[in-house]
Amino acid sequence: MTTPQIIQPEGWVYHLSHTDLDGYGAQFMLKASGLKAFFFNADYRDIPLAIDQIVEQILEKGEPAALLITDLNLSLDQAEQIDKRLRKLKVPTTLQLLDHHATGADCAAKFGWYHLDTERCATKLAYESVAHLLPEAQRAQYAERANFVDRADRWLKEEPQFRKALYLLGLVMQDDHLAPPLRELKRTYRFHLIEQFFVAHERGDNLETIERSLYDLRKQFLEGKIEKSDFDDPELPLNDKFHLLSAAVLDESTVPMVDIDGHRAGIFFNWPHDVWRGVIMDMMETRQKMDIAISVRGNGKLSLRANPGVDVGAISAKYFRGGGHPGAAGGELKDNRLRDLDHAVSSIKQTVSPAAPVATAKLGSMITIQPPRAGAQKKQSGQGNPAAS
Repeated sequence: MTTPQIIQPEGWVYHLSHTDLDGYGAQFMLKASGLKAFFFNADYRDIPLAIDQIVEQILEKGEPAALLITDLNLSLDQAEQIDKRLRKLKVPTTLQLLDHHATGADCAAKFGWYHLDTERCATKLAYESVAHLLPEAQRAQYAERANFVDRADRWLKEEPQFRKALYLLGLVMQDDHLAPPLRELKRTYRFHLIEQFFVAHERGDNLETIERSLYDLRKQFLEGKIEKSDFDDPELPLNDKFHLLSAAVLDESTVPMVDIDGHRAGIFFNWPHDVWRGVIMDMMETRQKMDIAISVRGNGKLSLRANPGVDVGAISAKYFRGGGHPGAAGGELKDNRLRDLDHAVSSIKQTVSPAAPVATAKLGSMITIQPPRAGAQKKQSGQGNPAAS
């Protein structure tokens, strides 16, 4: 089956892909082509939110655009909604999807823009769609890189170097100790790992050699992104150096602040605990961006940390049904089904500054006034009107 060439609009390509090696691999191929592209990544449950963000950006740019989706198997309902939405956009937008999941057959049968090929992973499909844009000298190299990803993604166990490909898959999926909200930076980091892995592989390095060099590959990404003294510090663990990078670029757009008794509290939703702990150390102690850091889980459980002079044990006891030490405490919110960061922030604000209650009469104090009986009404009417006598 022939893979269609990528649509090249006058403006930008908006590339939405999955969050695994094949998803990032497809974007890696697009990046190599030199196309003007914005990248977005989503798991299956986050597709609607990602489409909202893309549409908003297309409208803001106002230029003819193309939406490319790779490695995401849409349901028929999702495909219909996206098709309808893009047709109604005031900005001309072309849609193209490259998928290899057999469960996409219904969508492929209904929509011409849904290209399905179960014999190639998304990275291979993306490569084939942009191969004509690559310098001729690089085509064979990137074709083999796409084949390499294909071995792991489609689980081709009998293929040579399957285990090596599987190692790359795991490497891309590993926690990189960058803050969760920094999606662009995390994607750039994954592109760095993929590129450096391929360089080592193409140089002939075996898997043990690559694994031994992994520390240097990771650290290489930080060069020029953090202070040189921190970069060179042999007593500073590599994870902490990544935490310093996160702390340097996070702001209130990614870490909202809530006032709690005159103290600035940063709210962090569903962060890995070690990343949260490492990042807030620099944000609080060195950069003085906040007085309190609150980690919130989806179940409403809280972890609180504070700078000297702030007692989060007392604050948690006062507001969050918890307690602990002045510098570290735990607690919980009444709401134990938090959807996202906005929901967490709203719940905390409501807890520490509840809306003033609306004054209402208590039921026991209300007086019920019964209408007078008909006879009594006539009698009262006669007594009150002198002309009746």
